[in-house]
Amino acid sequence: MADKLTKEKVAELAKEIKERAHLTYTPVGISLIKSEAEIPEGARRPSERGQRWMECLAENIVRTMGWTIAMTMSDHFCMMAATGLGHIELPEYLAEGKTGAHHTKNPDIGKELQGTLEACFQKPRSTVGVMLTPATEPLFMPQGLVIYGNPSQIGKIAKGIAWYRGAPVPATAGGLAACVIAAWAITIDKKPRVILPCSGAKVFGHVEENDVFLATPVEELPDIVEGMKATDFILPYPTAKFMFFEPRMPKSYPLDYKTYEAWKAGKK
Repeated sequence: MADKLTKEKVAELAKEIKERAHLTYTPVGISLIKSEAEIPEGARRPSERGQRWMECLAENIVRTMGWTIAMTMSDHFCMMAATGLGHIELPEYLAEGKTGAHHTKNPDIGKELQGTLEACFQKPRSTVGVMLTPATEPLFMPQGLVIYGNPSQIGKIAKGIAWYRGAPVPATAGGLAACVIAAWAITIDKKPRVILPCSGAKVFGHVEENDVFLATPVEELPDIVEGMKATDFILPYPTAKFMFFEPRMPKSYPLDYKTYEAWKAGKK
């Protein structure tokens, strides 16, 4: 089915994922572009408002307000994101761990941390921009989806993925530029990945305290929906708690029937 995906089919599958996981936010469709000619009519640009936005802030606007947003170099605020998404080469003043050092105990560890991020970079100047759209009503055919939810909601989706992949969904946490990791998972690794928002996403992207997200290529969507259906019996959402048990009460709080029956027997 994946080779027959259309923009309309992606919208249908995104709606079903949203409904089955009871997501608050609309899944975000994402594509990296090689030409501004790919930007659809109706897409909004931060530069049109005289502003530059963080990629994570743009994602938040899409998932909450339903806008389609296109960002090229004239729209990006964060140059680490612009570099990781393949628009430019990494500036010298950010290279050699100079960014990672802000997040780590010492410069050497910072260089190591930044190296793990740079391994996920798109090739320099291989793209000119990124487009984001509500996946339930996309203005273009996205390469992948970024799906925000609470841990239980994303866990429900991940359970469906494990059902057909036969392995836990890998996860990334504590690093830099979560938007770059998401694009890498979609376009290079081409496998679903759970990602905890980075510090920038929390501070500038308005990601809530209980938000995590899953990035996936669109080719996975039919299988994800099938897996979510197949695992409803073991992990529905909202999560069905095990309820067929008899509780116990502390002796100091004698509300239970056993205490009553003992009391009643003693009265005879």
